[in-house]
Formats: sequence, structure tokens, C-alpha cells
Amino acid sequence: MSTVEVVLSPLFLDNNKIFTKAPYNIVVIDVLRATTSICTAFMNGAKEIIPLQKETETYEYKNKGYILAAERDGIKLPHADLGNSADEFTVEKIKNKSIAYFTTNGTKTILKAHSLAPVYLGSFLNIKILSDYLIKDKKPVVIVSSGWKDYPNIEDTLCAGAFAQYLLLNEYYCLEDGTNIALDLWELAKNNLESYIKKASHYKRLHDKLNLSYIVPYSLQLNIAHVVPYYDGAKIINIF
Repeated sequence: MSTVEVVLSPLFLDNNKIFTKAPYNIVVIDVLRATTSICTAFMNGAKEIIPLQKETETYEYKNKGYILAAERDGIKLPHADLGNSADEFTVEKIKNKSIAYFTTNGTKTILKAHSLAPVYLGSFLNIKILSDYLIKDKKPVVIVSSGWKDYPNIEDTLCAGAFAQYLLLNEYYCLEDGTNIALDLWELAKNNLESYIKKASHYKRLHDKLNLSYIVPYSLQLNIAHVVPYYDGAKIINIF
């Protein structure tokens, strides 16, 4: 039997404050919106996605001919081709294309997590297929919520709870309270996700300031993406 651990903030990745002992696999979650958009991009045929650490890199990759998807504090950068919402990653725009990707939270968490373990990208869209893949690998799983600027958030914790529940039903077990917190939140909200998510500060940010709350119902759909996004240290690819 293997363990599952939920890390409620990427701050716990600093100085490797992970309860689980290596080797393990990491699942990075950023429901609103990076990992949902990554899953959607691969659903629609993207070739690869390059996560960027710094905004200055966005100009370099744009000049190299990459499709640039980039936002800061939820707002699309002026020179970007795409923002950070899944509906922008259409077949017409991204099929067989290489995408450079910069976001406020998700891409930074991906890069930070890679220093510790193999990194996969999860969302509500691909819980089952990604979990089944990891179960076959038989390693412990550490689920990292990207949160908002290092603070925990509701939507990523909910999704982490959904992942954890699936793994626990498949002979995984948990040893720490981050997982129990995520599981309890998922149990509380799972039958009315769209209503519950309106408590989230990021939902309010998307709704009140950015006029982007329309993307939330799509982002809460379960298991519609048959993709397993994996970061190999240079690029994210779909390995399924």
C-alpha cells in the first residue's frame, strides 16, 4: 500500500517540508485556471507546453515563435496570444503547436515541485485517468494545491480531496491532516460544487473583477479529459 498526502500551499515545498519520503510522484493542481487549461490544451491537440518562471521569459518565447499564453493577477498580458482560460485553448489555435505558458500561480508551482519529484498536472477534468496511471506506478502520491500567491484556496483543496478519495478507494492511505482537511471539504461540497465554489476568494475575483466566472462550470466537470500531462523538466507533454 502507498500513501497519499495533500499539501495545501506550495510554501511547503520550500526546504522540502513534505511528510512523504522519496521516491514519490507529485500532482500539481490549479483548478482556476492553469491545470484545467493545460488539460484542455492537450485534449485539443497541443504538442507541448513550456512553463515559465519569470514574466521576462514571455518576450523571449514569443520572439521564438511560440504561442504565448500568459497572465498576471488574472489579466492577460498585452503581448500574449492567449490568456489563462480553458476556452481560449481551442483546436484552431493550438493543435500541434508549442505553447509557452506563464501564470500567477500554477506554472510557478510546477517548476518548484519539479525540484523534488516527477510532476503531473491534475484538475477535476482528469482525476480518474491520472489517478489510474499513478496507481499503476505504485509510488506514494503528493498532491500540491497551487493556491493563490502561496495562500491555500478552496478550489484546489476541493480537487485535491477528490483525487485523495479516489486513491484511498484504491488501497492508498493517508498519514497527515492536510489530506483529511481536503477529504472533508470534498465530502461537504461534492454534491453541489458549483454553488460551494462561490465561497472561494478566487471565484469572487474572477466574477467581480475579471468577468471570467463563466469558465468555472467547465472547470468543475469530472473526468472529461483523457490526458495525463507530465512535466519532464523542460516541457509538459501528454503521456497517455
